[in-house]
Amino acid sequence: MNEPYLDIYKHIAAEYGLDWRLLLEQGWRESRWDPLAIGEAGEYGLMQIHPATWEQWAARLDLFDPFDPASNIRLAAAYWVWLRQQLQTRNRLEDYWLLAAYNWGINNVLRLLDAGGTWNDVPSRVQNYAYDIILAAEARAAAEIAG
Repeated sequence: MNEPYLDIYKHIAAEYGLDWRLLLEQGWRESRWDPLAIGEAGEYGLMQIHPATWEQWAARLDLFDPFDPASNIRLAAAYWVWLRQQLQTRNRLEDYWLLAAYNWGINNVLRLLDAGGTWNDVPSRVQNYAYDIILAAEARAAAEIAG
């Protein structure tokens, strides 16, 4: 497959110690790899970064254009690392929790976990979001192995 921005996804994922396949597939799920996509709630670009998240993180990372593919992916990757750190405090390192936190919001996930909730208590649309990305990334990895 000849995905746009594949090299950028691979490079940034490696920089942050992330699985590039998950990051790439999340980009597909979020925007169909459209760097100019604007979501229903005003989310920006390839990774559909919420405006408040962009405002909070862009200055830290010295980024200026949410529609620049590399900037958008870089901010999402840095945000993933932060989400993982938050989830680690609850011993939830699985990718599906990371993707749920990205999609549903870290506060919703932490509130659920702190109340004793489990993955089964996560809304089905959020579960499906995470599963879709994970399965696509696993299929990509299997296809690479198969040649």
